[in-house]
Amino acid sequence: MKRDCPTIQELLAFDAVARHQSITLASGALCITASAVSKQIAGLEAFLGRQLLQKSGRGVELTPQGRVYWQKISGGLRAIEAATFEARSGDAGAGLLTLASVPTFLTKWLIPRLPAFSQQSRHVMLSFSRHLEPSDGIPAGVDAAIRYGPDGWPGVVSEYIAGREFVLIVARSLVEGRHRIAQPADILGHTLLHHEGAPTAWRQWAAQHGVPEVQTLAGPRFAQYSALIQAALNGLGIALVPALLVQKEFAEGSLLSPCGSAIHVDQGHYLCYRPDRMDLPAFAAFREWLLAEGARSRGASAV
Repeated sequence: MKRDCPTIQELLAFDAVARHQSITLASGALCITASAVSKQIAGLEAFLGRQLLQKSGRGVELTPQGRVYWQKISGGLRAIEAATFEARSGDAGAGLLTLASVPTFLTKWLIPRLPAFSQQSRHVMLSFSRHLEPSDGIPAGVDAAIRYGPDGWPGVVSEYIAGREFVLIVARSLVEGRHRIAQPADILGHTLLHHEGAPTAWRQWAAQHGVPEVQTLAGPRFAQYSALIQAALNGLGIALVPALLVQKEFAEGSLLSPCGSAIHVDQGHYLCYRPDRMDLPAFAAFREWLLAEGARSRGASAV
């Protein structure tokens, strides 16, 4: 009998490529070769009679028809994965959640806390997708996104986790050198490092600490907090960053906050999701845990 739908292998390959925007990354996620992924995609396109992918730089991107098709099938694939996980676990409340997150928050704050969540909610399995830009929305294959910025993303519920408290950070070598930093005015003459997402942070810090003569717009800019923190660690300058991202470095003594108090900015880390996600017990459990951890972190990182 002639089949009326593609094979599950073809759909899984297409879904992986769509999520990663790369055949190579998709092959790694599926534990098969890149040529095998390409073969599955070719088979799917031949079956549909439509081109689903096109080259984009070093990777690939969905064609308009490919994006529509992916949005319609990805929810079904997630449902199959979740139902299979639930059946295998024998727990009616089990669930598989797919999350997207800004990278530095994921690696420096969330992942170190996940063992505690796993102990508390053994029935929930987390999977992480690539970071989504705000313009991407939240595709059907992703349950929620952790974003950084001001509150108010259209079409989703957004709840504050943490990250509005900014502190000055400097490498120990700079503090102990001949250009000591013991009071706010001592930052004059030092290079200021900036994050693109918080362009007014230095101006706010300078005004709060009475050093208006600081050139708050000069200095290198970074798109990722991980790069900004590493630049400070290597003595390239002084930075302002969310306090929750540098607790480990403070504890180790590799970074210091030698002067000034924290400032509170409009940007922060938010959990963003579609309202219907609250119908999933697994997501409700993760959300409750995440927001509670965020509240604890805000208390611990307050300066």
